[in-house]
Amino acid sequence: MIVLACALSTPASAGRTELLDGAKLAEVLKKGQPCCVIDARGEGRRKQQPIPFAVIYKEGVKPKPGGFALVVGDNDRQAQEIAQVISKKSGQDVFAVKGGYPTLKQVQSGGKTSSDGPETLMPQSFTIPSNTCEQGQALHEYK
Repeated sequence: MIVLACALSTPASAGRTELLDGAKLAEVLKKGQPCCVIDARGEGRRKQQPIPFAVIYKEGVKPKPGGFALVVGDNDRQAQEIAQVISKKSGQDVFAVKGGYPTLKQVQSGGKTSSDGPETLMPQSFTIPSNTCEQGQALHEYK
């Protein structure tokens, strides 16, 4: 009876969530689907290690239908919890990045690690068109 109640309460189009390590993350990004990076880290870490083109997490953020989202958090548990919330509300696939920013940076650089000072992490296989990841007032305004 409990299993039936759980099955009925989950929408038919519910997305999946998963904690992805570097290898699985690289595999998912190779598929070429539209992707939204959601930065759920604290303000201090966002300022120290910015992720260009990422959307800062706030309630109501959703990936574009047909796409998926990656959540970068302060820790794996936080990222996974936020991914589950977003997926449940949007019905889209939302993945938490295991290891957070360092893992995302390593995957984007092709697995290479560098200590040549700060570098920016530019998305290579995804874009964020307007109104893709969020509704309401824009978080960023480019001039």
